[in-house]
Amino acid sequence: MIFCALTILVSMTAFAQKAPRDYNTLKALDFGVGIPNEFRDLKASGMNVHIGYDCAYPINDKFAMGFYVNASGGFIGEWKKYSDYDHYHVMLRLSAGLMMRIGETDKKPFLVGIAPCTGMGFYDMDLVLPFEVRFGRFLTDRWYLMGELTYGISLAGETACLEPAIRVGYNFGRKQKSGKK
Repeated sequence: MIFCALTILVSMTAFAQKAPRDYNTLKALDFGVGIPNEFRDLKASGMNVHIGYDCAYPINDKFAMGFYVNASGGFIGEWKKYSDYDHYHVMLRLSAGLMMRIGETDKKPFLVGIAPCTGMGFYDMDLVLPFEVRFGRFLTDRWYLMGELTYGISLAGETACLEPAIRVGYNFGRKQKSGKK
């Protein structure tokens, strides 16, 4: 028990020290909500919750390129139910895409992301490929806001789903190596 307490105390002391961060590198977590709308088979709407990891490494002073990974889950409910037993449906999605930071980091750069069917989702038990487009901008050197538009391409031809979403992210950057300021 004493060993655990000492370990926690030493860890807290190590993390409490202010190490300089490099915010040119985007290493961030984002959270968001979306409103999926299915308009071909069920004619339904609902709500999704998103969590993601964004990463982009600087290529030059005004451009960084990397990737993002996103997971989401939620539900949709039919506008006009045709059965008392089958009114709400679960939605799950996992996707990955290309992330770009455009602009100088001290001048609130823009963020652009695209996932051209690199992922999969289940809408009403139908397998879909998500086509995602993201667009956003930094509010400070750490916080950013993004909008996202996703179209679910059904492999069975039954579902057509369009989902606008909004995300808020926090850039952790990376610790600079010792000797750099």
